[in-house]
Amino acid sequence: MRWTRLLALPTMLLLTACNPENSEVVVKIVCPRINEYDAATQDKALAELQALPKDSALRLFVGDYKQLRDQIRVCRARAGAAK
Repeated sequence: MRWTRLLALPTMLLLTACNPENSEVVVKIVCPRINEYDAATQDKALAELQALPKDSALRLFVGDYKQLRDQIRVCRARAGAAK
């Protein structure tokens, strides 16, 4: 308990040393790259997906991949708006 009191003073001194008027926060949004596929490859992938059994685990994986791609698109839109 005593050592926490000793740490409180230097911490408060560090926090009060900041000048909020001159502080600048820079935020850079970094989004992963999305692979683009041509129409023929997309059509082939769709046909293969539809040929899978209804209870195939691969259907779940493809759904997760689609969700990740959608999230990356949102990330890229926000990063573009932040500029």
